[in-house]
Amino acid sequence: MDKRKMTYAIVGISVLLMLLVVLLAQRGLSESGGIVLPAEQADAGDAGDAGTSGGLDVVQITPDTVQPAINTLSRPVTYTRSQTVETFWSGGSGRSVSQVSVSGSRTRIDTSLADGSVRHTLVVGGSAAVWYDDETEWTVLTAEQFSADVAQRMLTYETVRDLPVSDIAEAGYQELDGASCVYVATREDEAGYASRYWVSVSSGLLKQAERYCGGELVYRFTAGETSLEAPAEEAFLLPDGSVWDVS
Repeated sequence: MDKRKMTYAIVGISVLLMLLVVLLAQRGLSESGGIVLPAEQADAGDAGDAGTSGGLDVVQITPDTVQPAINTLSRPVTYTRSQTVETFWSGGSGRSVSQVSVSGSRTRIDTSLADGSVRHTLVVGGSAAVWYDDETEWTVLTAEQFSADVAQRMLTYETVRDLPVSDIAEAGYQELDGASCVYVATREDEAGYASRYWVSVSSGLLKQAERYCGGELVYRFTAGETSLEAPAEEAFLLPDGSVWDVS
């Protein structure tokens, strides 16, 4: 089938979620209810241990502190990084690697496919333009629940704000590949799915995520190092070199 006529299947992934380490500022901030994330150099020991860093008291991470702490997180306005998504099933597995560039409301995703081709996806708002390799024509895809996270097959950790506290099984502060992260695990839902998240404290981005069904790993997301420099504007042009105006 002509790839230019292929429809883009939106992969829905259930709620899961992330995170957190919460810091209360010194007594003045504490009294005002201010919550901040720990510094990158903060002690990454057991989340249940109290400690200090830069005059801040590290608060134990619990299901009760997840939702208010999540509100302190913000993703960078611009960044680039590589991302790997693996899926596992009985007798097999699949793997895709993408280079992701973000600038404000625009996201460019270049994914290497198993057949050697590259799928380019430009997401602006709730719409995406998709083309392959060096094609100069593209297909526009829209959906009510479409987002850049869906296009990247990336779990959205912000959904933890809507989870019942009872759905959070664990929360802690961990080191992952040299990055200080907030770790969160959810309990199995009625369908047998449970998720784990590692969110980078320094960038506010999802570093790694895993999803299990009946205790078996079925999905893993892993992100490479993040550059916060603004991507080149050429990355957000359509394949004919034009600017995509979705207004």
